[in-house]
Amino acid sequence: MDQSRLDVAQLQQRNPAAWTNLLRLEPELTDVVVTAVAAQPLYKAKTDQLETRVVRYLLNLDNCSDPISLIGKQTNRTELVFYRNVASQIPGLAPRCWFNHLDGQKAWIILDDVPDDYPPAKWDSNDVEAIIHELSRLHAHFWQQNSQMQSMGFTHFISKKRYSLDELKRDHKLFFEEGPAAILSEHAIHSGGELAPLLLQAANGLAVIRSLDGWPGIMGESHLTAAADLLDDPLPMLQPLRDLPVTLLHGNPFSYHWRSTFWGERCLLDWQKTAVGPGICDLVNFMEQFDLLYASSGRWPMQMRPEWPLSEETMVDSYLLSLSAKLGPSFNARAMRQAISAARCLYVIINWFPYFAGWFADMPNKYTWQKINRMTDEQLIGTAFEPIAGFRPYLAGVFQRFLQSYRML
Repeated sequence: MDQSRLDVAQLQQRNPAAWTNLLRLEPELTDVVVTAVAAQPLYKAKTDQLETRVVRYLLNLDNCSDPISLIGKQTNRTELVFYRNVASQIPGLAPRCWFNHLDGQKAWIILDDVPDDYPPAKWDSNDVEAIIHELSRLHAHFWQQNSQMQSMGFTHFISKKRYSLDELKRDHKLFFEEGPAAILSEHAIHSGGELAPLLLQAANGLAVIRSLDGWPGIMGESHLTAAADLLDDPLPMLQPLRDLPVTLLHGNPFSYHWRSTFWGERCLLDWQKTAVGPGICDLVNFMEQFDLLYASSGRWPMQMRPEWPLSEETMVDSYLLSLSAKLGPSFNARAMRQAISAARCLYVIINWFPYFAGWFADMPNKYTWQKINRMTDEQLIGTAFEPIAGFRPYLAGVFQRFLQSYRML
C-alpha cells in the first residue's frame, strides 16, 4: 500500500479525511467515507524504556449504521518490522496491519481489532490445542530461516555475540555503581553471548535475594545455588538450545496476547519481543505463564488458574507432533523434548532474577523480610508488599519447576 500521502498526526488527531484516505488504500474501499472518529484508550504501559499506548478507534462511515473499530498502537521498531515484512506470510495468526510509521526507534501502527474474543479463563482443551497448533505453524513456516530473519533486523537471542566486562560496565553502570554490584566471570560473559546483559541483571537479582536469606516458601538455598551455578557457567543451559534448529520466536506468547474468538479464530498480538531462536523457548514461555489469569474481582490483579484444560505433557506432545507433521522426517522431536529443561531454566534466569535486581533501591532488611513472609495475604493488605501476596503460590511453582529442570541438565 502507498502510505506516503497519509499524515500520522492527522490520524492520531482523529481527522475523518485522513482516516478516509487510509481505508481507501484498499481497492474494495475506494468509495468509503469516514464521517467521525472516536477514541477509547485501552492501556498505557512503560516497558524497556518504551512507553506503549494502545487506543481503539471507532470509525463512523457514511451510510453505515454501526462503526468499525481499528487499534492504534505506539510500539517499537521490532514489532513494526514484523508487520512490514513477516505478518502477511502467516495469515490469520497476526492481525492485519493497515498502517505503519517509524520515527527512530519509536513506531506507530494501526491494526485490525479482534472482536468477539473470550478470556483465557474460559478456554477449553480445544482452544489450547488450537493455540499450540498455531504456535507450531509459526515456527514451522520460518524453520531454519536464520539469515533471512536476521537480515530483517531480528536478533538471535542466544547467539554467541561477544561481550567484555568493560562493555557491560559501560552500558549497565547502574548495577556497578548503585546496585548490588554482582559481576559475571569472563567465562560467563563469553558463554552468554547476546544474553550477557540479562545474565548480569540476573546475577544482581540473585545477590538481592541472597542478601535477604532467600524467600521463605519460594526460594531456598537449593534454588539459589542452582541459579548461582548457571550464572557462573551458563553453557549447560545454553548449549542444548544452541544445538537446536532456529525459527522466528514471538518472544512472549502469554495467554493474554492470544485472542480466541467465537468464530474459531486464534490471533496472536504484541510482537515487540520477536527474535530468532529455538521454538521450544516460545512453548516453555507459554506454559510457564499459563497459570496466570487476570482477576475479574478481588484485591489482586492476578490469580492462579484453578485447573488446566490440558496438561503440560499433552501441550508438549501436541506441539512436537504438529511440528513433525509439518516438517517431516528431518524434524528431531527427541532433541526438542530433551531441551525443555534447559529452556525452562533459561526462562526463569532471564525473566525472574533480573526482576529481583530492581528491588535493591527499596530492599527491606532480612529480618523485616522474614517477618513479611510469615504474614498472610490478608495481613499484607495496605502494606508496601501487598502486590506480592497474590503471586506467592504461582512463584512457588515456578521455582520448584526451575530446580527440577536444573537437576535434569
